[in-house]
Amino acid sequence: MKTRAAVLTAPNRHFEVVTLDLQPPRDGEVLVQIKACGVCHSDWHVATGDTQQPMPCVTGHEAPA
Repeated sequence: MKTRAAVLTAPNRHFEVVTLDLQPPRDGEVLVQIKACGVCHSDWHVATGDTQQPMPCVTGHEAPA
């Protein structure tokens, strides 16, 4: 399954929107389409390099309910 995501390749760089392979949902999981999402302070710290995170990474854990 394909999905698009904003990928951060290094701190203090622009996010790149790319197509990624995503495993389909397993038993007990659901697939949710998110149209928009804000950036929280945790994501900002990853993007600026204040928080160490293996790169490349897809940040974001806050989605509107």
